Amino acid sequence: MTAGTVYSGSHWQRYATGNADEAHAYIRRAFFDVKVRFSGVGRDGAGLSTVSTGLADIGVTRLHYSARTQLQTAPDGDLNITHMMSGRFTIARDRDEYRLRPGDVALMLPDQPEDADFDDIDAFITRLPRTLLEEVAHARTGISGASLRFDSSRPISAALGRHWTQTVSHLTRSVLSDPALLTNPLIIGNTRHLLAATALAVFPNTAHDLALGAAGEVTPRALRRAVAYVDDHADQPITVDEIAAAAGVRPRALQLAFRRHRGTTPTRYVRQVRLERAHRDLQAADPATGVTVTLIARRWGFTHLGRFSTDYRAAYGCSPSHTLRT
Repeated sequence: MTAGTVYSGSHWQRYATGNADEAHAYIRRAFFDVKVRFSGVGRDGAGLSTVSTGLADIGVTRLHYSARTQLQTAPDGDLNITHMMSGRFTIARDRDEYRLRPGDVALMLPDQPEDADFDDIDAFITRLPRTLLEEVAHARTGISGASLRFDSSRPISAALGRHWTQTVSHLTRSVLSDPALLTNPLIIGNTRHLLAATALAVFPNTAHDLALGAAGEVTPRALRRAVAYVDDHADQPITVDEIAAAAGVRPRALQLAFRRHRGTTPTRYVRQVRLERAHRDLQAADPATGVTVTLIARRWGFTHLGRFSTDYRAAYGCSPSHTLRT
């Protein structure tokens, strides 16, 4: 799939300007407030061009900016993660300087100002709302929103940096390229939480080092309430916090109870139930009516068809297409 195909469709908005002030105003609207210290526009002006879209409260932007610019960020708490395609980009705070190379990823710190110096950059920027990060971090570790802080613009490791770019690339090509998927609540919910969980895993933050106290014991009855809630709401977006609330326990306690008594996590159990529902739909469907494996997989929130087929074969011993045909 070519880049042009990925960014096609009316759900992608395009913007271009050669005026430096307009370019800076765009950066403030799309990402965060900035104090510009230097802007060395070329013969063709600022040379800003973007193509962008959104998934609920998440924004994604492919941006090219040819001007040499130095600025200081004034972040608002949301996360802006940059994947550098080409150009020169340096982020500095105090004495810590991070010089990105093509392929590198960086987090603009959401709660602290940083100095940025860039020239002729081509980058893919993902903006995640703070509330989403706090929700996912709380569900996974029990950390409060006020305690969640990011400590560095660098990923924890190069491998994790690559994991971020691979995750975003997959979602861009398999979800954002298809307007029909952008209205599917299961796919929207899965994608939002996957991006937030990946960001929490890739960049240093206080959730990594949180020393959790006793999570609390989960009774068999509470675990049954959690399972029943998932079974009854598998066709809707579900968060760990919502499952825990239905069970009447803390999210961290629920995580531990699922691991201890079911050998899985609440999130994986949700995926298992949806896989079972897809299996039933495949058994009941008549391919002569135009029903396809892709249609059923997406109905239950599975956007990566290769992974869906692998998981399906592991669970049922045959391919989804075989079940549909027979």
